[in-house]
Amino acid sequence: MPAAHVAAPEPVQFVDVAVPGGVLSVAVAGARSLGRAPLILLHGWTLDHRMWQPQIAGLGQEYFLVMPDRRGCGRTAAPPDLGREADDVIAIADALELDRFALAGLSQGASVALDVARQYPHRLNAVVVSGTPLPGLVARDEPIDLDRYAALAAAGDMAALRADWARHPLMQAHAPAARDLLALMLADYDGRDLLAPSDPPELSGAVLGALGVPLLAVTGEHDTAWRRACAKALAAVVPRAMHGLVPGAGHLANADNPERFNAMLGAFLHNAAAQLSSPLQTRPNP
Repeated sequence: MPAAHVAAPEPVQFVDVAVPGGVLSVAVAGARSLGRAPLILLHGWTLDHRMWQPQIAGLGQEYFLVMPDRRGCGRTAAPPDLGREADDVIAIADALELDRFALAGLSQGASVALDVARQYPHRLNAVVVSGTPLPGLVARDEPIDLDRYAALAAAGDMAALRADWARHPLMQAHAPAARDLLALMLADYDGRDLLAPSDPPELSGAVLGALGVPLLAVTGEHDTAWRRACAKALAAVVPRAMHGLVPGAGHLANADNPERFNAMLGAFLHNAAAQLSSPLQTRPNP
């Protein structure tokens, strides 16, 4: 069952979107009547829509922010299924009558964002991904013991699961507000997705090299070495990509240094919007 006490600050409102198997809970902020550009934001594993609170404060005056609880997380009742999440993003956009939109994601949510770019490039103005795991591009050297976590979830020992995951390098925040936000979300994580595992989208070098949308690949300065390597490799293989590093930030770069993260995201989206009509520029062979 969905977590029972997922709080949200004003001015967030919630919209239910029907998808195969159930309903997605989608938080929205910003008045569309003011002409704000639409931006869909996808949270990472064990988190929920609340991870984007620093973006509501920093970007909500310019963007119409759409922040779903992904399958298996937060208020959403639709069953976990990573294979359906790209379609979920389009279902949300259709329900909100968003023809084109920008898309951002953190970690597992970044993988989903890249899958949307693969399948539905005609719907996207630009993509921003942060802390993306890309084992199909860079050999993985960052262990996450999902089998152990699944066993703990199946045994109902969520306290042990949360305590162990809280010690992982990916969960180390560097700003007090970010630490508080992580703790709040992790306390509500209930492990539903671990009880119905599904495969992440296949994002090989060939797939990523064929992406045509403008893309910004960022990590926090203190994210893991593998995630930083993935961001650099992604920016190198995607034709219209840029790389960015958020200073003083860990894996949750958007909350560790929201001022810098928001400035990078905003500048990139402005530039991408100005170049929507420009032809795809391919890089010369070295």
